Amino acid sequence: MILCYMQSVHKNLLVFLFLGIFLVTNISAELVFKENTDIDLKIVCINAGFCSATAQCNVSVFDPNENVILDGIEATQSASLAFYNITIIGNLSSPSGEWRVGGFCKDGSVTELVDFTFLVTPSGIDNLFNFYTIIMLLSAVVIFFGFWIKDPWVVIFGTFGLYFVGLFILLFGIVGIKDTTTTFAIAIIILGIAGYISVKTGLEVIDG
Repeated sequence: MILCYMQSVHKNLLVFLFLGIFLVTNISAELVFKENTDIDLKIVCINAGFCSATAQCNVSVFDPNENVILDGIEATQSASLAFYNITIIGNLSSPSGEWRVGGFCKDGSVTELVDFTFLVTPSGIDNLFNFYTIIMLLSAVVIFFGFWIKDPWVVIFGTFGLYFVGLFILLFGIVGIKDTTTTFAIAIIILGIAGYISVKTGLEVIDG
């Protein structure tokens, strides 16, 4: 019977699968901006936060598909001489994913490379990973509780959260991972786990 068997071997397997999925999806960036809105990026001056008026910063911006959005533009120096600014206008700030900025800043004899990434999401906040984690953790708790009390309907109910997360990732992907094949595989794994548990448990209910 699946309810007894899962309490031993399969329960441990599910724990490792859930932890593995959390590790893969828990990817974040320090800077997060909203898709299809103006993105204002600031580059701190290289000389201990201060640059002379003659200093220059030239950078390029690449989208998640490595398309060049801004090509070797000169950043605008602030009035305080403390940082440089570049702006990506709203109609260029798509698609969602991890963007990259590369270039250099030069102030007299001092030169420093510019190389950092930022995240663009539909909502402008980087909370989808926490959302995935919370839903999957709640689902895991409900599923394990169902196994513990040997109630198949509770087990099946617990798989609903896995179906939701799997379908959400399948349709919208995971922001921060550029490889759509990877996100597709993660979604299929989650849906496969949910399908196996719910179908197997349902068949045992039917068989009595």
